[in-house]
Amino acid sequence: MSARRMLTGTFLGLGALALAATAVAPAANAAPVPVTGLTCDGDTYTCTANLAFGDGRWVAQWNANVFHQSAASHQRATRSADALRTAAAPVPVTTLTCDGDTYKCTAGLRFGDGRWVAQWNANVFHQAMAHAVSAASAKTVKAPREAAAPVPVTALNCDGDTYKCTAGLQFGDGRWVAQWDASVFHQN
Repeated sequence: MSARRMLTGTFLGLGALALAATAVAPAANAAPVPVTGLTCDGDTYTCTANLAFGDGRWVAQWNANVFHQSAASHQRATRSADALRTAAAPVPVTTLTCDGDTYKCTAGLRFGDGRWVAQWNANVFHQAMAHAVSAASAKTVKAPREAAAPVPVTALNCDGDTYKCTAGLQFGDGRWVAQWDASVFHQN
């Protein structure tokens, strides 16, 4: 086969692939979307955010550590690996905070004595800094040390294009956010 035929075939194949990809890509104006409800599940160790999108059956979901606060303190003190894993599933989230020092978001759960929480890793950064530097470098930008941590979440949006959820934080100039990866899908 000649080099010209091989190149032509390659370009035609790539063109067809590009056309197919754009035919199924979601609309760019559909993301991010607000979260209407948030629950966490102590059986599957996932948190699920209901999204204000389409028919209302779209969700974002991510893995979380679900534990009782006193059990976690006891486990850290005794180095025991047998943390309690008996929470009902799923349960509503009552509070949501994110911490720029530990890079974790913590959701208070409406369960039992009220001391059950779900916790997951999140990138915490200032939005202006994220645009000024690369995404990898933005992960290393920390909140100033004098900041009170954790801080309350003011808004929560999830994006079906980037597969990330972003929480606006009540801190500084209001442009600090926490962000984490999430599966975004339609419920059957």
